[in-house]
Amino acid sequence: MLGWGWWHAHTHASVHVAINDVALKTSQQLWGELRSGDVVLRDRTGRALAHGRIREPLSIVDFTDDAAGHCERFESGTPHGNAGRVGWATCFEDRSRWQAGWAREVASASVSSGACRIDSVPVRTRRDDDWWLWWVPLPHVGGTPYANYSFALFIDSTKCAAVSPGP
Repeated sequence: MLGWGWWHAHTHASVHVAINDVALKTSQQLWGELRSGDVVLRDRTGRALAHGRIREPLSIVDFTDDAAGHCERFESGTPHGNAGRVGWATCFEDRSRWQAGWAREVASASVSSGACRIDSVPVRTRRDDDWWLWWVPLPHVGGTPYANYSFALFIDSTKCAAVSPGP
């Protein structure tokens, strides 16, 4: 069972992208999340891996070249019932396989928002790889293991430049 869990976590991934803008700094926060724009995640050679659009109001990145399509259509409650649950599960399965194919390769990004375009933005990557510590192979207890990738980008939209957030 542990071998199957490793294989599934290696071939299925969940991805979250945060594009942090220091121009949105307030007295309570060091940056805010960019609310609109486009992002291209790239590998070390500069090859595009995934294209995304930032969706307002929550700054969620929707991948426009997602082979599975947009699973959000199932999250909105349409279609209802079992067909909606099955549709969402199938869409998420396809999306997680697609994301696992490129997520471990991300090294930089290009960000566009309004008239500002910033190339070669470094990406901080965090991969939660501790599924094996808590995973119980039962659907009602532990569920199915996925690799979880979090990508953080830091920009200054007023200077139209990539920035380093510090240590």
